[in-house]
Amino acid sequence: MPTCERRRRPVARRTRPVHHTVGMREADVRDALVERLRRQHADEQETRIVHELSLCQAEARIDLAVVNGRLTGWEIKTAADTLGRLPLQQPVYSRVFDRVWLAADARHVDRALELIPPWWGVVRVGERGGLCTLTQVRPSRLNPDVDLASLVRLLWRDEALAELQALGLAEGLERAPRRVLWQRLAEAVPRRASKAQVQRLVRERLRDREGWRADRPRT
Repeated sequence: MPTCERRRRPVARRTRPVHHTVGMREADVRDALVERLRRQHADEQETRIVHELSLCQAEARIDLAVVNGRLTGWEIKTAADTLGRLPLQQPVYSRVFDRVWLAADARHVDRALELIPPWWGVVRVGERGGLCTLTQVRPSRLNPDVDLASLVRLLWRDEALAELQALGLAEGLERAPRRVLWQRLAEAVPRRASKAQVQRLVRERLRDREGWRADRPRT
């Protein structure tokens, strides 16, 4: 008699999920931005590009800062990033920089526009042929309200003291802590200096610093 054989159901093999890297790495975006900024300011010998600039005693750290006649900040948000920190970073950047740019992966752009002030510029980060592309979404405008008390905190103690001495305001402050020096320097406006003058002296100090590790990206 013919026998009936039970057919075995095929057993599905478990496979490990394959993770694909989508979008450009932060290092690639940073390199593309630095190359673009160097071309843009090639004729300006007094321009300095600073990596990972710490602001307001480490309240926030911006990816790139361009120091010349203006203080311009660049924040990078790749596809691997979230926008979770942006609401905390935004007010700090907006207190310090003359202009701010956000370089964001395309998936972040629409949401980011809801989180940042209208004077921030936005660049969309993309990829073509394995290379990073940077496309302007909107231009940056001048910050309408730089906060001097935050800005002067970019100065090292000896720098702040030297600027107070130049203004004739350093008497009795030779051993004062830096927070006191920062406060006195910010309070010099408008009695002994203009706001534009203090902004300029901070930029010049940042531009002329020697042996600054911020000239190189963190590895």
